[in-house]
Amino acid sequence: MTVAFKNFASTTLAGGITALDTSLTLAVTTGANFPSTAGNAWFYLVLINALENPTAVEIVKVTTRSSDTCSVIVRAQDGTTAQAWPSGTFAQLRLTQGTFADLTV
Repeated sequence: MTVAFKNFASTTLAGGITALDTSLTLAVTTGANFPSTAGNAWFYLVLINALENPTAVEIVKVTTRSSDTCSVIVRAQDGTTAQAWPSGTFAQLRLTQGTFADLTV
């Protein structure tokens, strides 16, 4: 699998998710801001609700993105905890420790 990147990829969640969900929907028409997952590519997505709790962060690994839907995500990456996120949560492509670890393998 290949780590995918795209500059300045940022949006919000179109709807809330629970700590058990393995898919999420990005704000309408913003999926194109994020990398393609074609050919086994994937990327890390950072979820943060800066307005309600700026210290709560979750990193998820997105392995399948189609339009505005990330339908196969692996929760709680890089030592973070899976948690519920409300609609409007920031979803951003950021470099993480896991990204660098995966690039050096």
